[in-house]
Amino acid sequence: MSRLASLFTILVVSTAWLVGQTDWEKTRSIAEAQHEIVMLAIKNKQYDKVLPNSKKIFALTFPANREHLLVDHAKLSSSLLVEQANYPLAHQIVDEAIKVVHNNKSKAALLKEKAVICSREGHDGDAMKFFEQAVKLEEGKP
Repeated sequence: MSRLASLFTILVVSTAWLVGQTDWEKTRSIAEAQHEIVMLAIKNKQYDKVLPNSKKIFALTFPANREHLLVDHAKLSSSLLVEQANYPLAHQIVDEAIKVVHNNKSKAALLKEKAVICSREGHDGDAMKFFEQAVKLEEGKP
């Protein structure tokens, strides 16, 4: 390959990486603001705003190595909702997150969160089921 072709290849790859970084920064910034909106809505018991604003986060395109941030949002939101005994909304948040994550580690973490919600509700049978599903995913079983 000629020196010019090599330089062109480096330029194209570098430009693609920079565009990807710029896109991620925009996505991260939007997600961060939406997360804060959700946190304030929960704090102020404006429950009608929680799910729609969480869905806005879940609709964003996260790179695979940042998927844990979606899990973190769902877990924090659901935890705060459980503290306020709003179990149905906590389940909805986690269910929406499960729909958009791709790796088994993320899915397992969310299933564990569902188990905790069920346990706090007093539904230990359901909690056991979700914990078992999480373990299967972590073990790599379908």
